[in-house]
Amino acid sequence: MAMPDETGSVMRWLLVFSGLVMSGMWFDLKAEQRPPDLQAGQSILVVDQTLTSTGWNPAPVGRVRTFEQKQAGNQLLSLASCSGTGVGYCRYDYQRSDKRLVVVTVPASQPDQAGRVARWWLESLTFNPEH
Repeated sequence: MAMPDETGSVMRWLLVFSGLVMSGMWFDLKAEQRPPDLQAGQSILVVDQTLTSTGWNPAPVGRVRTFEQKQAGNQLLSLASCSGTGVGYCRYDYQRSDKRLVVVTVPASQPDQAGRVARWWLESLTFNPEH
């Protein structure tokens, strides 16, 4: 039998959960909607091969400039941009269904190794103001 404090806590969580479901803010944790299992330090060449073989398509917005390709050290179709100053971050964009995966790299210690993954995140490509 639940104690009064436990019952109140359970009820609060049920209300929060039902509110999220009703408002459309709850998201489905299907494998397709979770970020891929990437690791910091991986070569973008390996990551690109893994992502494209599992249904992620290169999806940069706009054209990449020549200096950005040179700075990235590769010819990957997913290259979106590189910063011209500072650490030298490069951004790679992929898309699958209604999700965009953004992968940010830092330069590798050897120029022929392309970039190394620093961080990544998922973005939703759909916006439904009714929810």
